[in-house]
Amino acid sequence: MFVAYDLYAETNPAFGAYGLLDFCRSYIAASGRQPNFALSYIALPIALSDDLDTSFKQTTSTTGLLSWLNRYPDVRVDLGARLNASQDIVSAALRFGLSTRALLLEHDGRLGLGARKPIQAPADNLPQNAKRVLKRASRLGTWMGNAGSAGTIFSAFGVTP
Repeated sequence: MFVAYDLYAETNPAFGAYGLLDFCRSYIAASGRQPNFALSYIALPIALSDDLDTSFKQTTSTTGLLSWLNRYPDVRVDLGARLNASQDIVSAALRFGLSTRALLLEHDGRLGLGARKPIQAPADNLPQNAKRVLKRASRLGTWMGNAGSAGTIFSAFGVTP
């Protein structure tokens, strides 16, 4: 029996919303505040990027954003193009998360956990590759939560919001 792997499953808005939930949970745990929604447009594309997986495997949640970027400066190579190419995927994930009330957009532009946030159990049954995406999203949430303001984070990546 052959098992087919759907390469486009990870661009599904529901999966993207799950990644954003993991990002938000970790960001809030690290900083005590909700992330600016604009950080979704950096965090989710990077989390979805399998070519960066090796750089994440050699870190922990205590590594920190700037340390990771200093160790792996190639993360910034063509980052603008990667972010531009993924805008529709991130927007669809945000729309899905907001429409299902799993995510909440505050009046000040912060992204939080909504009243209907899903439980973690379904993610435990995902294929390994999908689990790695969620782990990377969570790690980025911790790192960005400890890094400071959204402006500082955008500056560290060398991009502008």
